[in-house]
Amino acid sequence: MDVNLKNEKTVLWGKKVIICTLSLILLGFCFVINIAARQGADPITVFYEGFGKFLNMNVGLAVGLLNFSLVAFVFYVNRKYINIGTVIYLFVLGNFINFGIWMYNLLHIPNVFICQLIMSLIGCLFCFIGLGGFMAVDIGIDPWTAAAVILSKKINKSFRSVKIVLDGLTLFLGWIMGGKVGVITVFCVFAGGPIIQKSNEILDKLIQKMLEFNHKD
Repeated sequence: MDVNLKNEKTVLWGKKVIICTLSLILLGFCFVINIAARQGADPITVFYEGFGKFLNMNVGLAVGLLNFSLVAFVFYVNRKYINIGTVIYLFVLGNFINFGIWMYNLLHIPNVFICQLIMSLIGCLFCFIGLGGFMAVDIGIDPWTAAAVILSKKINKSFRSVKIVLDGLTLFLGWIMGGKVGVITVFCVFAGGPIIQKSNEILDKLIQKMLEFNHKD
């Protein structure tokens, strides 16, 4: 029974890793859509884009560099926030952003406002779904969230307050460095949280059904 239970837990963990990876692949692709459509994006994506322009490197490499630095910081300060999901986030996201840029260029989306707006809205929707899936499997948090949690505890302020300030700061710095701020940025600020929360609730139920295993006592 103990061996069977151990095997079932291993399978469960493997399924979570697969779902986490697929969620981050989706997230990486949709980051690209928001950047390429040029109608703005969420604060972190704006920062990614601006940071890449500031260092004169592609966005995928900029994402990898930033996230590696954040993970190193989190590991140094409090390694309990580092889990397999955090490591997957570190290695998957940047690589699939670069791949997504190549795929987006193949689509030849017309340089027309309404087409770009529709693509950006689709990108945002799937970004939120990807984030919801990543959160639902619960095998680690992204380095940005981990850094916000650590900072909120260090300065004895609520996570919500710290996250709002950090989002505002990353958005401003990203814009200063050349990241695109637009109508989609406003949409993400007001609609991102509720949609991510709802998608997380829905995906959590679906994922639990997919991951549940039965064993007799």
